Amino acid sequence: MSEDFKNSACYKKIFSYSNSIPYRIISRESGQLEFKESFNWNSKEEYAKTMAAFANTKGGCIVFGIKDHPRDLIGLKNNNFEATDEAKISLYLNSIFLPEIIFEKFITYENSKTIGIIKIEEAKNKPIVCAKSGEILKEADIYYRYNGSSSKIKYGELKILLEAIINEERKIWMSHLERISKIGAENAVILDIANGKVEGKGGALLIDSKLIPKIKFIKEGSFKEGGEPTLKLVGNVKPVIFSKVSKIEKDGLKITNDPNAPAIRLEEEDMLKAKFPLNYEDLKKHLKAKFPNLKLNAEFYEIKKKLMEDENLSKRRFLDPNNPEGPKKDFYNNNFLEEFGKYYQEKK
Repeated sequence: MSEDFKNSACYKKIFSYSNSIPYRIISRESGQLEFKESFNWNSKEEYAKTMAAFANTKGGCIVFGIKDHPRDLIGLKNNNFEATDEAKISLYLNSIFLPEIIFEKFITYENSKTIGIIKIEEAKNKPIVCAKSGEILKEADIYYRYNGSSSKIKYGELKILLEAIINEERKIWMSHLERISKIGAENAVILDIANGKVEGKGGALLIDSKLIPKIKFIKEGSFKEGGEPTLKLVGNVKPVIFSKVSKIEKDGLKITNDPNAPAIRLEEEDMLKAKFPLNYEDLKKHLKAKFPNLKLNAEFYEIKKKLMEDENLSKRRFLDPNNPEGPKKDFYNNNFLEEFGKYYQEKK
């Protein structure tokens, strides 16, 4: 969880307590907040509906570990939330909703109780539409967040949403036309991303091979006019390394300058698995084998969180490297087990 969110007014509003009743939350469910007593993957349709509704309005949070009536802080009783990977949630959402719902999943601790939070971002491309029917969800439905409930959008809100889309598209067209007017219509070309063509009176766009090594990647949204000329590549890009390797060792690759050594092609995934071979399920399996009495409680998550601060022990991989707010998955080095044991034994 980012410190910005933990220090935000939204977080503080969620965990606002009664002065007279211990652990009683005074915040109510609203257009941006929903409470759940527990997390169960069998209720994924219900969660997905709420997430889509939040995305179609102003975003919001689903908080797990708080009763709704009354709103008492009880904490999660098992590790179902922690064990459900963001990638699994993302794949499910992408199979039933279009376009993508951007969210972040994390655990926090309040009064020694484990609380799960799914924070949903307001969609940049509205509306989020249901593409597949289920027990709760209906194909072609658009869900919207009304004060404390998620339901099918009504005419008034749909009209406002569509008008906002038209206005945004109009702004984009005006921006393009202003740029064309500055350079002159005769000098403008059209870059057709769908067909990979550049068309215009000036002919084709060529990139000199000497320029390729100078191409730099920029984070989406950080581009500013008036800076140095920049080429932005759009799409999924994987870093690739060609190197001479003398041998492959257990914990990774040994790089050499020997001209007779074989050259191999490495992708990010290969390098990740070489140093961080354990996923979360592997980690739990090894730890339980080593410490039979280990419980996946607040103490466990506290030690795990502390160890993850060491970049040599764990690595977080984002499904979309250009979107640090999107789904992610953690991997662990074998040394994580030994270091965990040191902290675990100290607390015993």
